[in-house]
Amino acid sequence: MITLQLPSLVTGTILDPAVLLDIGQAVFALVLFAVSLYAWYMRRQTSLVIVALAFLMFFVKTAIREFFPQLPGEDFLTDSLDFVALALFFLAIVVRPRKDISKGAI
Repeated sequence: MITLQLPSLVTGTILDPAVLLDIGQAVFALVLFAVSLYAWYMRRQTSLVIVALAFLMFFVKTAIREFFPQLPGEDFLTDSLDFVALALFFLAIVVRPRKDISKGAI
């Protein structure tokens, strides 16, 4: 059975620099996810949603690594999330924005 735990808090090593960087990465990814969604709300560009999903993948990866360290296949899962995030960033770069038909062509 997989139990939910935060090993860094249980063992008292929260001040370990690696743990602090992991927590900081998760918070930063979540903030960037929220900012990207807000930017999408303001501009309605598809690429902004794709970028937001990529930032969400980084948050999920860090949450899995911290909350479920004993998960079978955890390394494969986190590596897969890295790959998906990179693929989403690439997709956001190559997606062309739609032209607004209501504005006249110049």
